[in-house]
Amino acid sequence: MKNSASWGVIAIALLSTTAQSADKSLVDSSFFKDSQAEISLKNYWKYLKDDADIAKPQEIHSAWGQGLALGYQSGYLADILGVNLDYYSAVKLGASDAFNSRGVLYNNKLNDGKDNAAGFSKIGQRYIKLKGEVGGATLNAQWGWQTLRDYGVISRSTRLSPSSYLGWSGGATRAGLSFRGAYIERSMARNSPESLRLQTNDGRVIGHLATAELGYKNDLFNGQLAYGESQDYLRRQILRLAFSPDEKLTLGSQIYTTQALDGYQAMALSKRHFDRNANHYAFDAKWQEPRWNLKLGIAHTRAPKGEGALGFYPRHMTKDSRGTFTSMANVEAYMADGETMLGMEAEYRMTPEFTAGLLGTYGQFDYQGARVRLGEINAFGRWTPSHHKLKNLTVLAIVGPGWSYKHQNNTPVIADGRYQTSHSLAAEFIAEYRFKLF
Repeated sequence: MKNSASWGVIAIALLSTTAQSADKSLVDSSFFKDSQAEISLKNYWKYLKDDADIAKPQEIHSAWGQGLALGYQSGYLADILGVNLDYYSAVKLGASDAFNSRGVLYNNKLNDGKDNAAGFSKIGQRYIKLKGEVGGATLNAQWGWQTLRDYGVISRSTRLSPSSYLGWSGGATRAGLSFRGAYIERSMARNSPESLRLQTNDGRVIGHLATAELGYKNDLFNGQLAYGESQDYLRRQILRLAFSPDEKLTLGSQIYTTQALDGYQAMALSKRHFDRNANHYAFDAKWQEPRWNLKLGIAHTRAPKGEGALGFYPRHMTKDSRGTFTSMANVEAYMADGETMLGMEAEYRMTPEFTAGLLGTYGQFDYQGARVRLGEINAFGRWTPSHHKLKNLTVLAIVGPGWSYKHQNNTPVIADGRYQTSHSLAAEFIAEYRFKLF
């Protein structure tokens, strides 16, 4: 018995020493040593006044919020395994009766008008990450809630927090060649803490969204070919190309094709953007100088829709996801069936800290014998102070008028071969300050 007790004490001592050694080894590992944490404070105000809806003489959509983001990225245990966590919160500072979320505040739908607007908090990203190398190829994979930017046919959008998805993603790269894929089942909107199943426009559940992408990049060329499908709903192919024949000049082109599957065609006409096929073709050119740059673009859309309704190219693959879309026709209004769009972006760095610029968009299409025209122009200013106490601060303001057409359910109201013009005024203000904790 005495010997057994002695061996027990020795065993406990050995286990304790081993555990302490393992703990010290873990603390000293790159998992913790290479960890990073960052805080971001963002103030966001977004405003739109318009009279486009024929049933509503004039509406003001505005939302104002203060956001906090706390992000943690671990290093890799055994150079293989790591984790990422991102927490977001938003506080309501103001909203109009028809605030329409503006992608900034949460619509709790508990009260009327502006009282629907609310703040929110959520852990928007929480995923396990893996990396490795096989045969000269670099591998990576992620599982959990994550943001995916221009990842195949899936992307994200950010206001006070980014949209995120539950699922897996991963890929491999070697010598400029890359392959990526993702499979997602749930989403969280940029202005909501709710975890939602993917849905159709009429609220039916979509089982999953899957996508894959093949890419190649070198000093002169950058291209991606992507394929994706939301189960029994939409199927999409995207080709994106960029060519830089000169260090100052970049030429880009994008082709987006989308096909309606059975679940999409089964919806009521009012819930569909198009009938069977929708295509969008875009081309752009950018000239970059040390103090200024200019980008010009042109795009054309085909999205037929029956029964006299106007069709549109659908940017997103499900109701609660965001779709990859880098054309300068960046809002639905410029992607109507038969519409040709012209876009312009110009900016000039007036001082090392302050940049000013103009954004302009013009579109036109024919509908029931009328040539419909719409457009907008916005001026912006961006301040990035160089003082060491403010070097992580960015302040952006943008404002400008626009004109479009009176509509009913997004279809122009035509009388005597003419459409009625609507007017709008849009503005946005963002102040963001980032700093690292470690």
